[in-house]
Amino acid sequence: MTRYVEADRTAALGGVFQSARLGRDIARNGICDAAAFEASRESLFDFTPASVIAVFGGAQGITLGLQSLTKQLAHPEQRDLEVSRYVIALLHLTDRLMRSGPAMQRLRDDLTALARRRDHIELAESVQHEQLAQIYQDRISVLGPRIIVRGEPLHLQNPENTARIRVALLAGIRAGVLWRQAGGKKWQLLLRRRTIIATARELAHKTDQDAP
Repeated sequence: MTRYVEADRTAALGGVFQSARLGRDIARNGICDAAAFEASRESLFDFTPASVIAVFGGAQGITLGLQSLTKQLAHPEQRDLEVSRYVIALLHLTDRLMRSGPAMQRLRDDLTALARRRDHIELAESVQHEQLAQIYQDRISVLGPRIIVRGEPLHLQNPENTARIRVALLAGIRAGVLWRQAGGKKWQLLLRRRTIIATARELAHKTDQDAP
């Protein structure tokens, strides 16, 4: 992937917003959109994608993220401040990760090793989530201020939920890296807001057309 267009950047940004939304929903409710979570999780294992959108299994894989992105940018009065805070934190950690070649390589090595284990052994989802959560703690949490996810104590005290939240955040870092690689810049969220919204709506409309 060397030539990027607005749709690539918007899709990747949708992936970041989707991860933020998933983490918020798990923390608040103990549940989240299962299809969106799976698409975000699986994006961690596509190391040679044909395109940005292919990382998520197509635009339908980031429907939740595109909807959240559109709502956050198009309707400031309805903005979810928690989602915004998580997005900003994810992009900040993404920048820190990308400034360190060794850190990027260690993260890739960990994910590649887990991908190999998945290929040879049928790992339960809970086991995959635990291992991805550990990778997040080992490779991302050490980069800077940790993302503090707020929610219901009952859900946050559940180890399975905390693992899934870290999986979502790790997927958010993956999407953030894609966004940066596609030419994404933070100033675009302000100065190209209308273009991003229009592109997100176009991608979301395409998922509606492709739905059976």
